[in-house]
Amino acid sequence: MNFKPMMTSQELIDKMKNEKGIKFEYMSEEDAIIFLSERNNYFRIASYRKNYDKHISGVNAGKYINLDFAYLSELATIDMHLRLIIINMCLDIEHCLKVKLLSAITANSAEDGYDIVKVFLIKNPFVLRDIYHKRKSTYVEELIRYYFNFNEISDDSQLDYISKDDINCPVWAFMEIIGFGEFLRFYDFYYSEYPDKNNKITNGTLNAVKSLRNACAHNNCIIYNLRKSGTHPTREVTQFVSNIKNISNEERRSKLKIRPVFEITALICLYDKVAFDTVKSHRFQELSNLVNVRMVRNKDYFKNHQMICSVYNFLKKIVDFLA
Repeated sequence: MNFKPMMTSQELIDKMKNEKGIKFEYMSEEDAIIFLSERNNYFRIASYRKNYDKHISGVNAGKYINLDFAYLSELATIDMHLRLIIINMCLDIEHCLKVKLLSAITANSAEDGYDIVKVFLIKNPFVLRDIYHKRKSTYVEELIRYYFNFNEISDDSQLDYISKDDINCPVWAFMEIIGFGEFLRFYDFYYSEYPDKNNKITNGTLNAVKSLRNACAHNNCIIYNLRKSGTHPTREVTQFVSNIKNISNEERRSKLKIRPVFEITALICLYDKVAFDTVKSHRFQELSNLVNVRMVRNKDYFKNHQMICSVYNFLKKIVDFLA
């Protein structure tokens, strides 16, 4: 492994300028030092340079073409605003899906609200392990201890610390205990037991939203690399975008191959399908303000970057269609 020495903000600026060819015309070196010292860090800011091309030959080989530090700073700021909206939309989706699934189970005469949970946990013992590890959580401790009987043992690497015979947890409490990933597994399990094509969301779309949610929850950069192609979009998302008349088939195909773009589109598609009207209009207005106001505040930074502009235009068409 090649260990890189820790560098000061000034040394990082010198490296970007001299080794990477990054300019400091729209943001001075002094302001960039303050930015790196007080508002962000080099590792995150530098990640956005993957959206830019390098000279492949000549005296500037290996250096970036027409890349200013301010462009990276602006992408990082836009990404931050985008993550905040995304995580709120994901929380809304989780809540709405739980409400809709609970309603479906309640209306199912073949279920009593308890047996479906027991069968699911028996078939997915690792979820029992997760519940066991949450038993001292401030927010779900009482629910877990009330509905689950533990065999307290010293080695919690085993899987028998919850007695399967004593699982007596109703689905409405179970949904408050489990996380989003575990809920999606339970969601898929229920609809595999009771198929319903009209209400079931495809796994590919759900997994895309889960991936995006996890990235935002861990504060990962989302749009740091818009070159990530090769994604195969789900039919659900493809059909959703095909309803937007000013998006051509070629534009749809090319943009949905980009992983971050597909995941964001999957989120919007799923939100439009499951979110309650009381919150949907508000969230879509937030998206519209981000896309049509904040994202274009420094649009001149990107006017000559065809790839970034084309991705922006694609997402703008989707947001404008719904807002």
